[in-house]
Amino acid sequence: MSPFHRALAAAVTALLLVTAAQAANPGNVTQGKQLYYAHGCYGCHGYNGETGARDLVATNSPLIATEAMFTAFLRMRADVAPDVPSTHMPNFGAEALSQAQVHDLYAFIQTFRLNAPAVKDVPTLRAIRESANRPYKP
Repeated sequence: MSPFHRALAAAVTALLLVTAAQAANPGNVTQGKQLYYAHGCYGCHGYNGETGARDLVATNSPLIATEAMFTAFLRMRADVAPDVPSTHMPNFGAEALSQAQVHDLYAFIQTFRLNAPAVKDVPTLRAIRESANRPYKP
């Protein structure tokens, strides 16, 4: 079996296990926040998940839509990383984050809310938009 197929089988198994465990352990937000900072997640995702290089809030990424997908993403990346080039995100296999820690981290991520104001509520952005919509006069 190829490394990719082994990783895919592991991800499917993780999905099934996480789905069953999710109901039993909703995760501890306080512990998740500590893990988020301890593992440096804020470096790319920002302190509130809506800033940084990889926005977690406004993307509607399927990778964080459910805890099962989140776990599969973390685990599969760790399993295929030696064989498949990936992003700059670190690998988080079971030896790096226990399943309880993944529950906690996911619980914290689910507290993130988009706080950005609408364009109409920011005077400078509103002025730029209005200016861009006016016909050009040389």
